[in-house]
Amino acid sequence: MFSPSAPWTMIGLDLLMIVYTLWAVSVARPLGKLGPVIALSMLGWLAVLHWGLTNESLFPKNISGVAFLIVIFAAVGVVGAVLLLVAPVRRLLFGLDQQQLMLLQGIRAFFGGTFLMHASLGVLPQSFGIIDGFTHIGAGFFGLIAAFSLAAGVNGARRAWFANLFGLADILIVASSLALVLLPEIGPHHPMMYAVFLPAPVWLWFHVISIAKLVSPDAAAFRTTRSERSNVSPTASSMAVS
Repeated sequence: MFSPSAPWTMIGLDLLMIVYTLWAVSVARPLGKLGPVIALSMLGWLAVLHWGLTNESLFPKNISGVAFLIVIFAAVGVVGAVLLLVAPVRRLLFGLDQQQLMLLQGIRAFFGGTFLMHASLGVLPQSFGIIDGFTHIGAGFFGLIAAFSLAAGVNGARRAWFANLFGLADILIVASSLALVLLPEIGPHHPMMYAVFLPAPVWLWFHVISIAKLVSPDAAAFRTTRSERSNVSPTASSMAVS
């Protein structure tokens, strides 16, 4: 049985993720009227998710691991449809710089720290919580390193590739192991689902969009040019080298 405070910890993390995401996507230019729409949409889904998890009504309690994994991937597909088929949102995401797309992953370090805490408190199975905690911290850290490297013009594309592949592997492995291995132990309405069904699909699509920009014919537009590197301040350059 998990701690009564665990759901509220995860809700707090989801709220932090929503605020951080809105900030990161608005770094280059204001979101305007789209900002409140995105915020209300994510808050609305969080409210529905909380209601369903609290009442244990989202999924059958005896749902199989394979069926639950299909549900997870279906949720990823729904999020992808919203992000890619709603024109204003699609334009916003594909208009982001690679630095912003990498910066968006940084919040995952806080989720990783919470998973470590939950492993120590028995909210999560210890081995899973420790491994998942460190991989989430790594995904967030590598995303921030890639964002800084892109801004400084020092091996940015290569580090973005690494951060994207590491982050994608983290999400896919965690989702698969949670559904196929841990589900009988934790159940389908565990507080972990606050992460599985809100931030995780969004992060996955941020990775996909970032990779699409890296492999597209004009991917060079997302890398700092030599002339831009010359404008980097000495302080930033020395930090990047170190």
